[in-house]
Amino acid sequence: MDLSQAIELLKKIVKNNSTNNSNHIDLSLVPADQVGIYEKALKVVRMAIIKGEISQEEFSNRVNLI
Repeated sequence: MDLSQAIELLKKIVKNNSTNNSNHIDLSLVPADQVGIYEKALKVVRMAIIKGEISQEEFSNRVNLI
């Protein structure tokens, strides 16, 4: 899985927290048999951030967390 694929996958599980009107990634939206794929996507993104391939802010913007 590459970075673009991981971001597209994670976009599907962004949920709004109506309490303070902020978005977050919610793994409870994922069917149990697919959790591993989403966890892998999170790892791909985290490694890309650590390596400097993408900033945390850019990632947040691309998955609509901000």
